[in-house]
Amino acid sequence: MQSNTEQGSHMYVLTLQSQQRNVCTLSGTYTPPPGVTRFDILTQLRTDAARQYPSMEGGIVLYFALEPNHMAHEGVSS
Repeated sequence: MQSNTEQGSHMYVLTLQSQQRNVCTLSGTYTPPPGVTRFDILTQLRTDAARQYPSMEGGIVLYFALEPNHMAHEGVSS
């Protein structure tokens, strides 16, 4: 499998539940600028989710993951 699109340095998954019990999962890639924390990224993703899906405003986080967007391969040198 190959990707022909530019990707960010990190991959995220965020699942929110609204007060009405609707659930929304967002995922993608992102390259954070220097000095940005995981909390900063979570806050921005929650803001973006509420902008895109207004029912998620004030929703609770059911799941959040932010990981480097690369695969480590044993025995493979760069």
